[in-house]
Amino acid sequence: MKLSRKVALIVLPLAAVLAGCNSMKTGTESSPGTTAQTPAAKGTAVDVFLASDKVIKSYRPVKLSEKQTIYVSKTPIITRANLTSVDRVRDSQGRSFVKLSLNSAGVAALNAAPKDQGYATTVGGQLASLTGIRQNNDFLFMVRDDQVAGSVVQAIAPKTAAK
Repeated sequence: MKLSRKVALIVLPLAAVLAGCNSMKTGTESSPGTTAQTPAAKGTAVDVFLASDKVIKSYRPVKLSEKQTIYVSKTPIITRANLTSVDRVRDSQGRSFVKLSLNSAGVAALNAAPKDQGYATTVGGQLASLTGIRQNNDFLFMVRDDQVAGSVVQAIAPKTAAK
């Protein structure tokens, strides 16, 4: 099965499950003088959950197809409260990512996460990505293109997202 078809099968059921995982968040930390966007206090919620293709007792099962199920943590490991800035970036292969720069608590939570699990990222309770990468004090999640990345950044940090 093509990767794009697998992702399409994942998006709908996972979005419904993860929308129920969203909880209220308060406040953010900001980094004055940074060139990346700083999340506004009233921007959209962003949450990063752990995900696995293996059965994990405390995770919620999400059926992708008759033959495939993934398991998603019930609580996020990273929330809006862990962000210091958000920006859109591209890698050397032209892929688009949203970069979440994390405070010390966010970095500690990411470092404590099992290395053999993946990530499911939601923005405003809607699935944004199933692809996440740790990079120093940042968490990057892949999106379809630069336009989507800009829209996600605008939703998370509406007052500062204009470039």
